[in-house]
Amino acid sequence: MASNSLTGRGRWPQSDSLRSGMSLIGSGDAATGGRWLAMVGGTALGVLGLRRTGWSGAMLALGGAGLFAAGALGLRPFGDRALRAVPDAGTWRSHVPASRRRSLTPERTQAVVTIASEPGTVFRFWRNFANLPKLMPQLERVDVLSATESRWIAMSGGTPGGGTAGGEALSWRCVLDRVDEDRLLTWHTVGETALPHRASLMLTPAPGDRGTEVRLTLVYRVPATEVAARLGVTPEAQAEEALRRLKQRVETGELSTIDRQPRGNGSGNGAGSGSFREATE
Repeated sequence: MASNSLTGRGRWPQSDSLRSGMSLIGSGDAATGGRWLAMVGGTALGVLGLRRTGWSGAMLALGGAGLFAAGALGLRPFGDRALRAVPDAGTWRSHVPASRRRSLTPERTQAVVTIASEPGTVFRFWRNFANLPKLMPQLERVDVLSATESRWIAMSGGTPGGGTAGGEALSWRCVLDRVDEDRLLTWHTVGETALPHRASLMLTPAPGDRGTEVRLTLVYRVPATEVAARLGVTPEAQAEEALRRLKQRVETGELSTIDRQPRGNGSGNGAGSGSFREATE
């Protein structure tokens, strides 16, 4: 059966013709895209007007006919301004400020190890953040400022006191969020830093009375590649190495020096009190 369609393939315009028309709109050709849009819009208005009765229907039909005619005759009903295509998700994302992109791309890493020791021994060692460079070679030192705050200085790219792109030492301040004695520690960075992140250390009894299961979680607000570029190690390798070194130190008895450190209040919603306790370094 012969078809009376302009496309020759059916009564309605085909999807490829619609795609070609939309590509004209987004190509920057204002004249062609505007004409095509005017004709489609005029047709839609005309059909809508014919379906209505009274003056409103007549006005819609008349307006649609005028718009279609303007597009067909090349009168540029939308002027000479180029029509821009709506950017796709990837294009939009690339124009989002870096500070905003950080919150959209958290990098979560978790490592677990079983240590043949009481939870208290593991907890006290980690609770004194000054001990962490012994577990994380990426750190030059951690200065404990108070019972809740500390300043971490990194060995950026393997260089002690290594710097950022501006030549400044890579460092950040951390604040304790929660201290559950012998069970949980959580902390996060505060202020401006190239590596914003939060972390937690969870201790639970290991199955079969085999000691303590230690779970370290790191959540960076920058891609893992950026962490590796600045610290010389990926978040996954950082967490695994820290727990491996912790297990070795605890199980081989390499905890020799006695230090005094702030003690958490154990309430779960605070980070610590002003009292002190003996802690194994």
